[in-house]
Amino acid sequence: MMLAATELGLGSVWICHFKPEVIRIEFNLPDHFEPVNILAIGFENEELGRLKPRTARKPIEETVFYETF
Repeated sequence: MMLAATELGLGSVWICHFKPEVIRIEFNLPDHFEPVNILAIGFENEELGRLKPRTARKPIEETVFYETF
């Protein structure tokens, strides 16, 4: 969903710190549903977006390790 939002020109943020009981009440979720995260999607603030540092990605060899470091 985050990749699809980006493709549509939207920003998104994955939220994992919240009170599940509040979400359950606000969205009228059944008791057997446990919300584990929230995905907020919306238009980015272009002015703030320009303040983000533009850095190149690290090579995958520097961040992914298989069985050894």
